[in-house]
Amino acid sequence: MKSFVSLLAVALWALPVQAQKLPIFDTHVHYSRGAWDAYSPAQILAILDRAGVARALVSSTPDDGTMKLLGLAPGRVVPAFRPYREAADLGRWYKNQDLLAYSEARLAQGRYRAFGEVHLYWPENLNTPVMTRYLDIIAGKGLYLQPHADAAVVEALFLKRPDLKILWAHAGFFESAAVVGRMLDRYPALWTELSYRAVHIMPGDALEAEWKALLIRHADRFMIGTDTWAVDRWHGYQGLIGEHREWLKLLPRDVAEKIAYGNADRLFGPPR
Repeated sequence: MKSFVSLLAVALWALPVQAQKLPIFDTHVHYSRGAWDAYSPAQILAILDRAGVARALVSSTPDDGTMKLLGLAPGRVVPAFRPYREAADLGRWYKNQDLLAYSEARLAQGRYRAFGEVHLYWPENLNTPVMTRYLDIIAGKGLYLQPHADAAVVEALFLKRPDLKILWAHAGFFESAAVVGRMLDRYPALWTELSYRAVHIMPGDALEAEWKALLIRHADRFMIGTDTWAVDRWHGYQGLIGEHREWLKLLPRDVAEKIAYGNADRLFGPPR
């Protein structure tokens, strides 16, 4: 049976030139307040069309941005909840009782598939009553947690809650292929997306050897991401997807298909 994403890419959207390329499931998209004046929800979907992006995991600051896209394209948008109402919440969400109350009310609606992207810079960030409650909710609802964190924080998360399912943002951002590989070897409930990592995977005209070997070895655990955290990222969205396509085409076809859309399709399944 063909994957849900490939069926949608062929049957539901008349994509332009990119229709002949692999469909992409972008697992790190934000449609936050700063982009609302620049692009309407319909224009955002048109940007995805032009880039050949069939589906997207979307979270936003505030959550209203995600709901705008979900309301227009419920079969295409996979909603994730981000507990930020404004940019300043980035550094306090895990210890702020008011944000927890706001989050609990939103999460009670049962429409989200993931929690994040959220920022956790130190293992100590996990040691608050508010964070303990968040982890209870995330694990209890079976949500994928998408942390912007280094390997030490991801290890602390699994130590605190071995029942978590984690979609690691940016593969740790600066973590080496060796560290990412060690983490994937150790934690079977860990997946990772590769926003901001194209330059490390393909620093020149060829794939970096360690990254190539890792992408093939753990072909079932990687996904594509762009992280449209600022409006400039939307201005250059086709280029961000294009950077990923450049290295994807240098991998074996079956590996490229898994990373481009198959793994995310399997994790998030069909629309609810």
